[in-house]
Amino acid sequence: MTVSPPYNLFRRKRQPNLCCAVRQDRQIPSFIHGEAWDYGGTIACSRSKPSGFQPEVAHEATRFTGYYLFQALHD
Repeated sequence: MTVSPPYNLFRRKRQPNLCCAVRQDRQIPSFIHGEAWDYGGTIACSRSKPSGFQPEVAHEATRFTGYYLFQALHD
């Protein structure tokens, strides 16, 4: 099952379970730039999504803010 649209995943370095997903067709938020976040890959299918990532909630959040913050549960 695909996650549409695909998302770029970023993890907070000091809190790796704190994640930010950004749709690939959106600009990366300014708070992601710098030393505090690491690129964590692409979420493009249900197998690649971290636990805690909810595609429907991500879609709604990115419509309004451009990004989706969530807590990864077991990664």
